[in-house]
Amino acid sequence: MDVLTGIAAFWVATWIMLLYRTIGIIHRLVDTYEIALIQKYKALHFIIYAFSLLIIAPALWQVVVSDYYRERYIISYVDALRKKK
Repeated sequence: MDVLTGIAAFWVATWIMLLYRTIGIIHRLVDTYEIALIQKYKALHFIIYAFSLLIIAPALWQVVVSDYYRERYIISYVDALRKKK
């Protein structure tokens, strides 16, 4: 059971740090680029973003520890939000 506790602690800590280090910058960029749908539903965006990060948190551990990877992740995420179909 100690191994599962360690894995769960890593997962939750990574998830919290991902949210803490990325959501503020993402919201500023969304306001800068005026992505209307995200600006209108910020709370819903946060809930969906937090849930998706909870699922993929262990795969994004480098975003937590490296500013270079965090910058690349945020820019690519906001660019994906900006694309029009």
